[in-house]
Amino acid sequence: MGQIKEQTIKGSVFSYLGVLLGFAISGLLLPKLFTTGENGLIKLLIAYSSMFAQFATLGFTYATGRLFSYFRDEKTNHHGFFGLTMLVMLAGFIISIISFYFLKDFILNDSKGSSDLLADYMIFLVPLIFFALLYLMLDSYFKMLFQTVIGTFVREFLLRILILASILLFFLEVINFREFIIAYVIANSLPGLILLVAALVSGKVNWKPDFTFIGPDMARSLSSMSLYGIMIGFSGIMILNIDSIMISKIVGIEATGIYAITYFFGTLIIIPSRSLRKIAGTILAEAWRKNDMETIASVYRKSSINQLIIGILIFIGLWGNIHNVFEILPAVYKAGMWVIFFVALTNLIEMTSGVSEIMIQTSKNYRYGAFLFGVFLLFILVFNYIFIKSMGLVGAAVANTLSYVVYNLMRYVYIYRNYGMQPFSVKHIYAVLAGIFVYGISLLVPVFGHYILDIAVRSTLMVVVFGLIVYKLNLSEDINQSADQLISRLKGNR
Repeated sequence: MGQIKEQTIKGSVFSYLGVLLGFAISGLLLPKLFTTGENGLIKLLIAYSSMFAQFATLGFTYATGRLFSYFRDEKTNHHGFFGLTMLVMLAGFIISIISFYFLKDFILNDSKGSSDLLADYMIFLVPLIFFALLYLMLDSYFKMLFQTVIGTFVREFLLRILILASILLFFLEVINFREFIIAYVIANSLPGLILLVAALVSGKVNWKPDFTFIGPDMARSLSSMSLYGIMIGFSGIMILNIDSIMISKIVGIEATGIYAITYFFGTLIIIPSRSLRKIAGTILAEAWRKNDMETIASVYRKSSINQLIIGILIFIGLWGNIHNVFEILPAVYKAGMWVIFFVALTNLIEMTSGVSEIMIQTSKNYRYGAFLFGVFLLFILVFNYIFIKSMGLVGAAVANTLSYVVYNLMRYVYIYRNYGMQPFSVKHIYAVLAGIFVYGISLLVPVFGHYILDIAVRSTLMVVVFGLIVYKLNLSEDINQSADQLISRLKGNR
């Protein structure tokens, strides 16, 4: 866990700096400066470009995670794996753009109240797709080199700085809304370009794939893994974006804008998992190859309790301050209050599962992961249709929660039955009880006059009390170890 812990901490620093910027963007500026329809448009541009870009990877990012260890050789620059990645990317982009051309009329004609707005900005999907694809392919490559921080930095931190600058230009009336969208597209293009420059500057890039190294067996493995990667990757990105798209089609683009803004607050919980998942995939792939079941079990167990503790703290902090959230957002967004709750709950459930999803994807039974994803996507589609029809935009959040409960149960049962591993212990119960207790204490705190003061006092109280309980009960070895190191440094400085 040492390497995972180091990369997770470094990545989380940039992730949470990005969260602060994301809060300024999605929590303060976007809802105040743009209409709900314009915010809905921004969300749909990202949703559609993400889906087409994920499809354009042709599943190769998944194959990279599974098979790069066989190519790993610094003397040959990994047998030209970089060049192979670029070839696949080019082919995938061409296929994706052709698909986009044939589907664009369907996208426009099937969008309730959003076709005119989407039509005006549809052309911007092309560069968004290309540069999102470039980022996905190169971020996957850097992860295999155990360099996960750079991808997190450019995507979570730098991108938000650029978006914030674009918003400020709009606020100062230097640019109009269309010019803002152009600046927004440029900002989303730079992470992929920066990763490309970083790869080239490293001087360890081999543009020529070593096809002599890729024998018939390896070619079949790459093809097989990529096929399943398409199924898993595309299903995954569909799961992340189908709710916004279905809200747009069933309710309207304005509801999509409300959902997009309130959805952001619920995703604050999942931020620590992003860095963990990046490095854990590489470590688990190596462990499976070496049949190191002890490492796999340890990562599974520790990732679950660590993420549950962090997730609970953020969850109670968020919901304990829900009245303050709607001091920040315009009144129209209060329709999405329960979206925040259910999105946050969904992410807490997902975090508690630890790295179960990655364990299946990197194991020899990765095909079952594709099957599970297919079933999961089916639940997402059906539940979203049913609940959005009956409950509006809140129904999408409820549908996601129910779907994730079923999905996590399926993963848990599969891993337990096949490998005899399960991550839960009495410490999980203590963590949940501690969270409920601390949230109850927060309800006793009177509401202060200004929301900033109220957030500061209420949040500080919850962090201190919950942190002390976790530390005293020794619920997490890693958290206690980090706390002890911090205490030692503080004493040393004195």
